[in-house]
Amino acid sequence: MKDNTLSKLGGTCSILLGISYVVVGISALLMPAAQKTGTFEQLIVSITQNPTMILLNWWAKALGAVFALGAVAAISATVRAGNEGWVRWTSNLAIVGFAVTAIDNFRLQFLVPLRAAGYVAGDAMTKAAIANNWRPVFLDPQGWLMFGAVGFWILVVSVLALRGGAWPKPLAYAGIAGAIALWLELASRVLGIGILDTIASVAAVILGPIFLIWLGLRLRQAG
Repeated sequence: MKDNTLSKLGGTCSILLGISYVVVGISALLMPAAQKTGTFEQLIVSITQNPTMILLNWWAKALGAVFALGAVAAISATVRAGNEGWVRWTSNLAIVGFAVTAIDNFRLQFLVPLRAAGYVAGDAMTKAAIANNWRPVFLDPQGWLMFGAVGFWILVVSVLALRGGAWPKPLAYAGIAGAIALWLELASRVLGIGILDTIASVAAVILGPIFLIWLGLRLRQAG
């Protein structure tokens, strides 16, 4: 008898990951302006005064990445027959990328409020030390794993699904567009081009839930 638990569990995780994208988008929209476009000091002060939305954003990203770890295997299984080598390699890259995403965001929600409080209460030397050591909070500061590796996996499985007819064509095209959005986010961080971050964020918030929830429903139906 065929074991359908992978499809059912993976489908549920994919749906929950899609919902986490919705929460990320809503929380980002409701954040104070200082937490989106302010200077470093404005960001820190704002976090000490009104941390709710940015903490919700980090929690949604962290938990979404945990759910993603359950979705990768099930999604990959739907197209593995198309090219098992590429699927296995890129799915491993995706697992690493999502794991780093989870770790980074769990660290952020714990460490940043502590550092922000220390910055606001500290003297000039303390503020300089915290400002100069801000980057070590991140394991993947530019996002090569979080955005680059995950986007690579999504591109590969979407192209294989399109080529082999494993998914409806609109779903496969949504996956390809989502992969491009992740790479635009990576490019914005590496090159420092703000408009790319805006485009990538809007695309991810729109395409992410559509792609992941649709795919999750298909997986659960198959299970």
